[in-house]
Amino acid sequence: MSVKDSERAEATRVTRRFAKNLVALRRASGLSQERVATQAGLHRTEISLLERSLRVPRLSTIIRLAGGVGQEPCELFEGLAWRVDQSRLRAEEARGYEIAVGSAWGRAR
Repeated sequence: MSVKDSERAEATRVTRRFAKNLVALRRASGLSQERVATQAGLHRTEISLLERSLRVPRLSTIIRLAGGVGQEPCELFEGLAWRVDQSRLRAEEARGYEIAVGSAWGRAR
């Protein structure tokens, strides 16, 4: 697998986890996609695309979504972790970070 392929796969895992978190927070709040969209100032189809992992949100959208479901933005990142690997920072072709989705590093679930 090439570096680009592995980065694409990693982005897909992150996007799916974000989508899962968004759905869970929306349902826990008892809100419809339409209501979240209205409260967040977004279109309902945007909520649908995000919940199905078909779109990657911008930072401003993440902030708006958090407001739409009445939560802090960090709640949308539950189960995601980022760790800098100091030993890899100087390697020419290696990335100096790693993103974990799942049960790595304590809080990530």
